[in-house]
Amino acid sequence: MARVPKIMIVEDDRKIRRLLEIELEHAGYEIASFDNGIDALENFKQFSPDLVILDIMLPDMDGYEIAQNLRKLSPDVLILMLTALGMKKDKLAGFESGADDYLTKPFDNEELLARVRALLRRKHIDISKPYKIGSLEVYEDKRTVYYNKEEVELTKTEFELLLYLVKNINRTVSKEEILNAVWGIDYYGSDNTVEVYINYLRKKLSPDLIKTVRGIGYRLVGEELETNH
Repeated sequence: MARVPKIMIVEDDRKIRRLLEIELEHAGYEIASFDNGIDALENFKQFSPDLVILDIMLPDMDGYEIAQNLRKLSPDVLILMLTALGMKKDKLAGFESGADDYLTKPFDNEELLARVRALLRRKHIDISKPYKIGSLEVYEDKRTVYYNKEEVELTKTEFELLLYLVKNINRTVSKEEILNAVWGIDYYGSDNTVEVYINYLRKKLSPDLIKTVRGIGYRLVGEELETNH
């Protein structure tokens, strides 16, 4: 099952630190932030972050020294250096001290988030948010499904059908809509194909999850708890 990745922010500029907190919390990460290296290092083990966003110019010790200490505490922690310095020698010093990536201020928020996602993928941390409907969890990017916390094996077509129903939760969709969305507009087979695959999903998940609306189509029912969108 997915867990929420943890990110530690070490930045003494209050406005930048708050901006990072807002952006990363909104993106779904668990955050701990500090304005100096000593406090960050003292709380590192307890918080156990997956990634540290680390400013170089700090009041008590520079980011290079902090990065070296972080590597001693956890060789696997990811470190993203964040600094106003842009000289090549500063970047090299950052990498030599143990940084995994380097971003220069002022930075674009989308680029920051993209670099964070890329680093977390390198560590094979699941950062996706599932579609959650009752006991059903659907991860679109990993193409995995859980029901009652147990993984359910679905074929490619079964997954595409379930995903379409999930994205149209509590809305009745016709067989024609489903055929066009899942099998494509060029599909010339029988619309009974939809019924067959609906039954496959009912057997693998729950017979009550997908309702038949006679003469119209099907509706996936439930309370949406969380979504990617």
